Amino acid sequence: MFSAAVPDRLKPILRRFRKAYRGLIFRLSQIWDPTEVSATQITEAFRRLGLTRGDWIFLQSSMSAFGRIQGGAETVIESLKALVGPEGLVVMPAFPIDGTGREHLSRDPLFDVRNTPSTMGAITEAFRKRKDVFRSLHPTHSVCAWGSRAEEFVAGHEQAATPFGEGTPFARLVEQNALQVWFGCRLWAITLYHAFECLQPSFPIRVFSDSTFAARCRNASGEPVIVHTPVHDPRLAPYRIDRRPDLEARFKLRLIQEGALQSLRLGKGEIMAARARPLFAAFERLLAEGLTIYALPTGRGE
Repeated sequence: MFSAAVPDRLKPILRRFRKAYRGLIFRLSQIWDPTEVSATQITEAFRRLGLTRGDWIFLQSSMSAFGRIQGGAETVIESLKALVGPEGLVVMPAFPIDGTGREHLSRDPLFDVRNTPSTMGAITEAFRKRKDVFRSLHPTHSVCAWGSRAEEFVAGHEQAATPFGEGTPFARLVEQNALQVWFGCRLWAITLYHAFECLQPSFPIRVFSDSTFAARCRNASGEPVIVHTPVHDPRLAPYRIDRRPDLEARFKLRLIQEGALQSLRLGKGEIMAARARPLFAAFERLLAEGLTIYALPTGRGE
């Protein structure tokens, strides 16, 4: 994320530079301290976090955090499929956005559910490309799913009033008490909190802008569809957990203290996991304390 002082036209250039810089740092770190993670180690880590046959998992990922993974993204995907089996469900974000939702939709992109890449990392993009994976139709927050009733799971996302609330795959993950896993990424990638914002009737912060976007899309049949969606209010961006390392550290500590979050080390990286229902219960208790993923100045709750 970048400061509001950075002109919009420069933000894509800075993001590409940041991506290239991170790639260089990863390659250098592998020279200085080469680390390799095997399929067996990954499978054992998922088991230790409680993933079982028939389970639902929502994986957010940053593969480079661990060092070199033998077999790359496919190793992670195959491990998940083998663990949950065809009666389970593997879900990953397949968001096409670069920057905020408002920045992305202001460029009037065409979201093609069949072809638009995921920008959420190498694992999600490899997952999206699989023929047995289904993707939801949403211009900013689509998800991909494999397994039991995957096509039904992603259906109707484009008709929901918000990207994360009732009628969305995110609400279904909560209903099924899915295992949320942060695979190498930090806690600020906490998409399920946005579902909490939408599903919690007394959430005190107005997180969406008043206006909606009419986004151009193509469905799985190649037909044009207009999807109307709100976007997060950009005025909240400077106060969010992804901009505030102090808030992220505090939020992580409190979730651990609440017994909702567990973690383990794998290679150079960390895997964190939480069951959706206990996680939501912890969100509610933290909300009662005044702790959310927004470090708003007094009077900005609206």
